[in-house]
Amino acid sequence: MKGMQLGLLIGCESGEPDAIPCEVFDVAVVVEETIVLHNIKDVVVAFSLLMGVVYCMNLECPYAIKYTFEFLQRVVMKIKPDQATARVHGLRNKILRYCNICLR
Repeated sequence: MKGMQLGLLIGCESGEPDAIPCEVFDVAVVVEETIVLHNIKDVVVAFSLLMGVVYCMNLECPYAIKYTFEFLQRVVMKIKPDQATARVHGLRNKILRYCNICLR
């Protein structure tokens, strides 16, 4: 956790590392190198709680994940989508094009 400004720690029992391991036994929300929530059994719930902590505590997101948070706000949660940066609009359009190709 050293140097971790914001994130999730995912405890899992699995032979191979995966994006979201199948056998998650604990997820913790970390803010400024401190575990603020733990014993969460679902990665999606933990991510939602992380977003809630960011908003409730009015935290500034780390620069390295600035566009990730903007994408979640503007595209996924549709919070003022017309105010998205060109980079986020571009990613949204690429995803939509890809989805249209896959659905054909």
